[in-house]
Amino acid sequence: MNTAHHGPGAHSAGRRRRLLATSIGISALLALGGTVWATGQDTVARAAGERPGQDTVARPAGPKPETAGPAGPAAAKAAATGAPAATTEAGSAPAPAPAEARPDPSPVDRQGKSEQQLAEIPQPTAAPVDLKDKKAVKGGVSASITDVQSVQGEAKGIGEIAGPAVRFKVTVTNSTAGTISLDSAVVDVTFGRDDEPAGALSGPDTAAFPSLVAPGTSGVGVFVFAVPLDARDNVKIHLNLEAETPVATFAGKVPA
Repeated sequence: MNTAHHGPGAHSAGRRRRLLATSIGISALLALGGTVWATGQDTVARAAGERPGQDTVARPAGPKPETAGPAGPAAAKAAATGAPAATTEAGSAPAPAPAEARPDPSPVDRQGKSEQQLAEIPQPTAAPVDLKDKKAVKGGVSASITDVQSVQGEAKGIGEIAGPAVRFKVTVTNSTAGTISLDSAVVDVTFGRDDEPAGALSGPDTAAFPSLVAPGTSGVGVFVFAVPLDARDNVKIHLNLEAETPVATFAGKVPA
């Protein structure tokens, strides 16, 4: 029976085969480990991308919402209607509309009314005008106040009390085609915030209205009323031409 003999060459060849097999095994393990690691990293990346609130995709920025300023509502209304929005300077208020003059009340209608019925109807009063202005009393008839002076009033009649007073002239102008009567014309005066009535005085140098005023002419009366010196900033002179005509009122400051 023949026995195989292994020499040094056989041992070297076996060692090389073992080393080669070991190297191949280690390389295979390294390659498998790298594949597993790469797969794990890809899974982690996908999980991070799908997490709520973590949007990794860049999105274009949208337009910023406009903020409503002080003129926002007006601008919105103008945009809806197509009308231009009104603008005002900052801190400035719109100018107030000019006040319109109050129209004079209509005369009292006497048609079909008895004297008793007429007496129960309150007489209308026109809006006051300045003391220096001319006032239309009725159609074609006007009145004005002139020569306002501070005087020492004289008491000659019953109930009169002498003292500081105001004297003035009332001129009634007739621009109608007919004669007018001043027999029923009455002048009186009030003063102060509460329109306190002033007492009429006999002098000095008063003059009554003429009875009649022809067309194109004027009738003049001079009157004196007791007005305290400290109450002359707000004085009103009233002309009551006739019962059915609105009372004309002149208001202002008189000399002290």
